[in-house]
Amino acid sequence: MGTVTSLIFLITIAFCFSVFMLSASYVAYRNKEQEIKQHLGQDTINQVKKPRSRDLGFLVKWSEKFASVGENIQLLSEPMELEDNLIKAGYPYNLSVRDIQGAKILFSLIGLSVAFPYYILGLPLGAFLLISLAAAGYFLPIFGIKYLAKKRQEEIQYELPDFMDMMSITLQAGMPLDEALKYYVETSQGPLSEEISRLNQEISFGVQREVAYRSLLKRTSSPELEGLIQSLIQSHNLGTPVSETFAQQAEEMRRLRAEQAKEAAGKAGPKITVVSSIIIAPSIILLIVGVIILQYVFNDNSPFGLN
Repeated sequence: MGTVTSLIFLITIAFCFSVFMLSASYVAYRNKEQEIKQHLGQDTINQVKKPRSRDLGFLVKWSEKFASVGENIQLLSEPMELEDNLIKAGYPYNLSVRDIQGAKILFSLIGLSVAFPYYILGLPLGAFLLISLAAAGYFLPIFGIKYLAKKRQEEIQYELPDFMDMMSITLQAGMPLDEALKYYVETSQGPLSEEISRLNQEISFGVQREVAYRSLLKRTSSPELEGLIQSLIQSHNLGTPVSETFAQQAEEMRRLRAEQAKEAAGKAGPKITVVSSIIIAPSIILLIVGVIILQYVFNDNSPFGLN
């Protein structure tokens, strides 16, 4: 009986020790996972975010109070669309989807508070101002983020040819791809450099290269960059030289830009004709008519006798 009791006691001790070791291992695993996420997750994104100013922090603080209300009103502000715009805008001023949802309600209330005295006093257009300013306040954060996202993607598009030329030169000089990407980040500034920096960080922390490439595609909307990344993925899978890929992509992009410039120049002709027909031609006609009238008024035989 004593032997059985001792055996049960030892099993209980072993079970408790196993549970303790399992808990300790789980805590260590979670801590390590959190440490990695600080580099690969939100903290990696924060490295390309811009710090909040004090004024903006004040607005964000008030926006958070209306975030729950804004989340229930999703007119042209679906969370997935806002998240996509924030990603493509580079998370300006450390904003989040919840901040935008609250900001649209906050600015709408500000618009109402500005227009409400006009409406109460019965001034002209009081009702119109009440509705228009409230609507403008609601849509201001939404379209503001869309504008920032579009502007940032245009900057990325503008920086691509120089990026490709630099990569082609450094790779042909014998520099490895990862070192060439790091060199570009160190010698360049702008949104493309920020995205390449995050790409380098993900690869350095063990993310598969193809996964990191596709993650970069989700943060950008440039067709040329997408074509480049697809070529890099193919080169990585097949083992073909990537220096030729960059050189070919850079040449192709410059050719496309030249064609786009010619197309824009061709479209500018009719616009100039319209402007000339509406503004310049009537102005010239009025000038000629004015000169004729002045000559008639100040003529020696004029009935007005102003000579």
